[in-house]
Amino acid sequence: MSDTFALLLEYDGAPFRGWQDQPGMATVQGTLESAVRALVGKRLAVHGASRTDAGVHALGQVASLSGCRAPAFHQLQLPSALRLRRWEKADPSFHARSSSLGKRYRYDFRCFVQTAPDWDRARAALRALDGLSDLSGLSSPSNDRRPAPPLTSWELTDEGVLEVSGRAFRKHQVRNLAGHLAAVALGLATPESLRELALRRRPWMGARAPAHGLTLLEVLYPPELDPFRSPRSNGAAGPDRPLR
Repeated sequence: MSDTFALLLEYDGAPFRGWQDQPGMATVQGTLESAVRALVGKRLAVHGASRTDAGVHALGQVASLSGCRAPAFHQLQLPSALRLRRWEKADPSFHARSSSLGKRYRYDFRCFVQTAPDWDRARAALRALDGLSDLSGLSSPSNDRRPAPPLTSWELTDEGVLEVSGRAFRKHQVRNLAGHLAAVALGLATPESLRELALRRRPWMGARAPAHGLTLLEVLYPPELDPFRSPRSNGAAGPDRPLR
């Protein structure tokens, strides 16, 4: 009988063409599945909580896999841009993506906003999203037709660092949001325009912020399923060290 395992991952997105496996391209999922295959001797599907875009970083990506019995994950041979922070045996029903209750992202505007921005204008734009039940207008076209839930929390510092949390995010949603907030902060758009864009049902027409400013910070799970809710037990890959 095989077990289910959860992996807590950190990566620098620069060398990867995103999370999802693509033939002939370096991706996080493909790299991880190749390393797992070399370790256990067979191909196992590795499911990620977030299908991060090319160039997007992660400090708290979660992946799950089944079909093996207690492999020595600390022996995984991974490139320097990808690090296994921790692993745990999980509930048999656990799935990194479908078990998730939400995610938390950070966008650092300092990666591309050079002139003096007015972040109070951007905060006013974010407050204007209050009361909206669907933010699909902020996402890019995709095959996923589900609504985009509202943000559950946000914080924008005077240094230009945005953190947002939500139950789910659709294609390019955080980068589109960040791109328009930058335009608002620089006086290129009004604070009210963000709400207007969120309400639209046509392809995204605003700015999209660069991928390298975005980091997946955390994936949230129900306490009864969260494999990382308690201190380290089954495995850890050593002390946390930043990749960048």
